[in-house]
Amino acid sequence: MSATLEYNKGNYLSSYQEFHRLAQLGNRDAIFNIGVMYLHGQGVEKNLTSAHSWFLLAADFGVDEARSAARLIEVEVDDQEGLDRDYQLLNQKFSYTIFSRDLQPIFSPIQYNDDKQPKRTYTLDAKYPQEAYEQGQEGWVWLDFDIDQSGAVKDVEILDSFPDNTFNRAIYNAVRRWRYEPYMVNGKAQIYRNRSLIYHFTTFKGKRYQESFASQKREYQKKINQLIDSAEQGNAIVQYYIANWMIADEHNATRLLKFHWSDDNAGSQLLLSSASNGYSNSQYRLGSSLLRGEYTQASRQKGLNWILLAAQGGFIHAQYRLARELLDRQHVEFDQEKSQRWMKAAADNGHFRAIRDLVNQGIDAKDFTSSLHYLKLGLKQDDSHPDLLLAQAKIFKHQGQHALAVKKAQQALKEAKDRGWYTQEISQYLQSLN
Repeated sequence: MSATLEYNKGNYLSSYQEFHRLAQLGNRDAIFNIGVMYLHGQGVEKNLTSAHSWFLLAADFGVDEARSAARLIEVEVDDQEGLDRDYQLLNQKFSYTIFSRDLQPIFSPIQYNDDKQPKRTYTLDAKYPQEAYEQGQEGWVWLDFDIDQSGAVKDVEILDSFPDNTFNRAIYNAVRRWRYEPYMVNGKAQIYRNRSLIYHFTTFKGKRYQESFASQKREYQKKINQLIDSAEQGNAIVQYYIANWMIADEHNATRLLKFHWSDDNAGSQLLLSSASNGYSNSQYRLGSSLLRGEYTQASRQKGLNWILLAAQGGFIHAQYRLARELLDRQHVEFDQEKSQRWMKAAADNGHFRAIRDLVNQGIDAKDFTSSLHYLKLGLKQDDSHPDLLLAQAKIFKHQGQHALAVKKAQQALKEAKDRGWYTQEISQYLQSLN
């Protein structure tokens, strides 16, 4: 983690500040390191009472040597009541009980427990890129997308991939043609937002893969060992990538990694370590999993807490997801004002679905100035998007330009049909213009 690097360089003040931030995420190494810094007066004034409290807290989080360090201080300090009092004050903000209540997932090897999630009815497998296949190259792509009222996939967004861009086009072309059962709420089809998945590419079953694996295994194992060392030393990014590899059984990398991490929940635990080390990608993945019950017991509050941390870290996909969750009137977190702030933060950094939603929200609120601003941004990314064309039609109608409104609505309907998307809303609007 960056705080450890700063500490090793002697930059104690900046490392202390970062350790303190990570302590709030339940990072037990950071908690222990703060105790060490108080013990030696590094970046803070030397204070045995504070060191004792942080060591006891680290012991609560499972750091064995921390309890021994606390006991050594107890021998030197006469004021036992003062030690207890300071420890209780620290527990009011950083206790393991608070971490368990607000952030700690309860992991499960089961991928999904959400019965309300739409079931896929048609799957088109991604075409393995020929060059990657010939080289025995494997990878994964992390996707978010919406499912419209007809069960069509729309607005696929790639959050991350490995290796960069190698498999992006292949999975994008496949996923946008998948179909799902319509998401029904009280007997009415609704949009299902933020369906998230990691799609893995593997040549494991192919003969060419077996040959490449045999010739590359020694070098591959060397790289895997380096990754394991980095992960165990607290490298949040490596922990995140290994966690993504660990959720698939077919990969060469996964098979080798599972020799070291054999527990069914090892990948999830690494994801938690990465999130606790402050990596926003992992925080969002973990939060999304908690919301939907993916490899963990579902918990809306914990999920939102992790997504908020990722959003605050600047991860635009988390900002958009948080904005959408805050618009759900079924939950106590409903807050339109906060939702708007996060939606605009994501949109202003180029998040397409946030831009799309702000266009429609502006029209609904008759704030056509805002709607036009985001419409221009959206059309730069997709100038034939049915939702944006329909929004243009509505703006033209508001401006009294009836013929242009009809033309744009007709274009929207054609594009929606070409993409296989839900068309009823556009058809109804077009009828209202006639």
